[in-house]
Amino acid sequence: MHRPAQTTMPPSPVRSIELAWLVVLLFVSPARAGAVDASGPVSPGDLTAIERDDAAAEKAAEAGDVRTALKYFDYFGHEQEAFAKATVEYRRARHTLRTAVTDKFGRPAWRRAAASLGSSRRGRDRRRSARREGDVVYVRDGGARHETPYVRDDGVWKVSVREVLLLAVRARIGKDVEYEEADLHVLAGKMAGVLGGRAERLRSIAESVRSGRIGATEQLEQAIKSVRGGGS
Repeated sequence: MHRPAQTTMPPSPVRSIELAWLVVLLFVSPARAGAVDASGPVSPGDLTAIERDDAAAEKAAEAGDVRTALKYFDYFGHEQEAFAKATVEYRRARHTLRTAVTDKFGRPAWRRAAASLGSSRRGRDRRRSARREGDVVYVRDGGARHETPYVRDDGVWKVSVREVLLLAVRARIGKDVEYEEADLHVLAGKMAGVLGGRAERLRSIAESVRSGRIGATEQLEQAIKSVRGGGS
């Protein structure tokens, strides 16, 4: 696992709840590797390996195999580990909801729900791009607003928890935001709770779809909006 050097800049307040959905968009919906962007050298072999390892992580998460799924996340400390575990649970809950919605309402309904959750897939979009900064490779799916950062550790490409949190902070507050590593650990711990709550909400919606309490796509859309908006 990569251990970042401590910054010496004074800490600045991070309003983690406002960052919650941005972190979800960045972290739990990793991009698929594609064409290399001219901003940095990323080999086609690395892109293929990223896609392979990302697919393996998704498969393990959907199966509820937390131990295996965590092998595809780079984290340091208890808070970042908790965040990674919560992310696995969120992905599993999303898969459960996808199955329930697809079975009852069909694939178009799920595509709309997935878009609302920020987890829609665009297939092999030629607009995908990737760039490298140091040891980090950033991949952006076609049409996505944000990149997903990956680092290679022991031959495996892993989503970097630290870089995801830092991207979220910079996107919300500004690229020159001052922080300490401790700020990112605090944010990781708080976001673990946020993601855990969202995962539970997705499981609840899936059960409501199966039981018939949600019997129309309009009801589904309202339920999905409540997840994004933080409603119960």
